[in-house]
Amino acid sequence: MAPVQSGPGKPRASANFYAGATSGLVTTLMLQPLDVAKTRMQISSHFGRSVGVNNVLHIPDNAGVVQTLRFIVANDGVGGLWRGIVPTISRNMMGVGIYFVSLGKISDFLRAADGNLSAASTLVAGATARSLSASLLCPLSVIKTRFEAVELASKYSGVFNALSKITAEEGVKGLFSGLTPMIARDAPYSAMYVLFYLRAKEFLSSAVGLPAGIRGGFDKHKSGTRVEPRSSREKYVSMAVNFASGLVGGGLATILTQPQDVIKTRMQLSRHKHGRNDKYATVRQATTRVFKEEGLYGFFRGASPRFWKRCLGSAVTWMIYEETVTFYETLLEKNSLRIAQARQERQQALAQAQQTAPVAQPSSQQREARSNESSALR
Repeated sequence: MAPVQSGPGKPRASANFYAGATSGLVTTLMLQPLDVAKTRMQISSHFGRSVGVNNVLHIPDNAGVVQTLRFIVANDGVGGLWRGIVPTISRNMMGVGIYFVSLGKISDFLRAADGNLSAASTLVAGATARSLSASLLCPLSVIKTRFEAVELASKYSGVFNALSKITAEEGVKGLFSGLTPMIARDAPYSAMYVLFYLRAKEFLSSAVGLPAGIRGGFDKHKSGTRVEPRSSREKYVSMAVNFASGLVGGGLATILTQPQDVIKTRMQLSRHKHGRNDKYATVRQATTRVFKEEGLYGFFRGASPRFWKRCLGSAVTWMIYEETVTFYETLLEKNSLRIAQARQERQQALAQAQQTAPVAQPSSQQREARSNESSALR
């Protein structure tokens, strides 16, 4: 039997999704406390009075990230640091998976003949992939933000209950509150991040003498590049390069998109009370109110935990993605090869059985019937 050939190629969409979901799960479990701290720091006393949210954790307005974490633990327990973990895991696993699948497809479409991506194409691919992911999963983002605020979390018994209540009280619009600033945050963030990440990775890989064929899964897209077996040293150097590149990309992109994150959080929290006049209904209203009540500082509330969460999260996400996408692709290729071989063996066995099967002899009744037919014709 001839061997079934497995095609060379780029990471499959399913391998991209599984690798992205794995990295999303790990980063969420690790860094959720920083996300909770960021949300708490963005709920200022001015905002609380505007939308009727009382600061039950008694966190001072200008508390830093460490002080905020201490107040959360003191007033809400250690478990309070992981508030909203269920919708966050759901959103991040699906979101990162969709992001990497979309990024791979869009990057393939925009690549030059030699497999390289221009800076403009990198920006377009990153922004489009993140916008798609953010739009599809905005309802989970709204629920996650409300679950992180202990004052609002008591309204809902679970994710599905929150979906039902928000839809009933606020309409479908409530599930997509904050979508515009979210896209305005995520699209440029991802565009700049992918560009910074890939450029930093190329520079650092060259600086440490890491060959192109062993730099990780994303490099498989390049024409003529294949992932080669790596020694232990090369594997750890590759992981370090991916991690450092993620820190560079995440840090620069986070600083430039912080104001949009504050507007997004305020809009998603402001719609919680049915019948209340929404003072953060639009991006313009929210922006004007933040600036009027808190000045420029208001747009950078929660910047420090978001900075560390984004930097570390981006670094860990891409490091895990680069290392696991090849694993998942190999696993899927082996599974496909096994299925194809089994199908081919069944087809060959069926063909052989048909060739060796004895010719069936007619029964006596069949011979008698044929004889009567011949007599009648004569």
